Amino acid sequence: MKGIDVSKWQGAIDWERVLNSNVEFAVIREGWGKKSSSQIDSKFKYNLANSKLFGIPRGVYHYSYADSVSDAREEALFCLENISKEKLEFPVVFDIEDRTMLTLSTAKRTEIASVFCEEIEKAGYYAMIYCNVDWYKNYLNGDELSKKYDFWIAQWSGSEPNVKCGIWQYTDSGKIDGIEGNVDLNIAYKDYPSIMKERGINGFSPNENNTEKEDKPNFLEYTVKKNDTLWDIALKFLGSGSKYKEIMSLNKLTSDIIFPEQLLKIPKI
Repeated sequence: MKGIDVSKWQGAIDWERVLNSNVEFAVIREGWGKKSSSQIDSKFKYNLANSKLFGIPRGVYHYSYADSVSDAREEALFCLENISKEKLEFPVVFDIEDRTMLTLSTAKRTEIASVFCEEIEKAGYYAMIYCNVDWYKNYLNGDELSKKYDFWIAQWSGSEPNVKCGIWQYTDSGKIDGIEGNVDLNIAYKDYPSIMKERGINGFSPNENNTEKEDKPNFLEYTVKKNDTLWDIALKFLGSGSKYKEIMSLNKLTSDIIFPEQLLKIPKI
């Protein structure tokens, strides 16, 4: 699966255009450090809600400054508070890369990463660790941690990392329609959405896959934009503008007049 990771630095993302660019998942920065309202990413709620609106599977990452086990635990609890009641198809990631942590020993950094992940998994989420290959090999006991947790590895050289990872971040200068400027691009090697649903974690109930197959609605939802017409919407989603009456019927509309911000159900084809 091909994906992106984003934060406030990507500005106001047009998630519909992102979806149409064949992005299959997004990992969204939730925040950094210990609990503080000023340390929740300013675009976190916007990105979380709008990626969900367009059906893009999501995970989150938390940027760490922890220099003790207690800090790591507080950071994990802060992260968990911010993702409460969310269903996430991708892991909750501990981002360890800040230079201030280089004053610690490799053993201490490894313990901090482990404690954060333990708290995340204790709460019923799938934990992952983000770093580059240099940190994995030289500043963490990467092989030890990888026995318990998946790694998301950054390596921008063009060649795959020579360490085992669940996600590979292969560039920090990608271009995606709907995002101004550069964005990180990634490849996921595991089917994380299926893992979460089959295990009943990350906010999903056990056997969620089966439940979704039984209860999945036979329509999409679309928020009307300025200058939209039913004909244009039918052409876009149903392949023919003349099928606009199907949208009218599903929404019990008595007129073909629609308004910006109106929520429409669109039949699945």
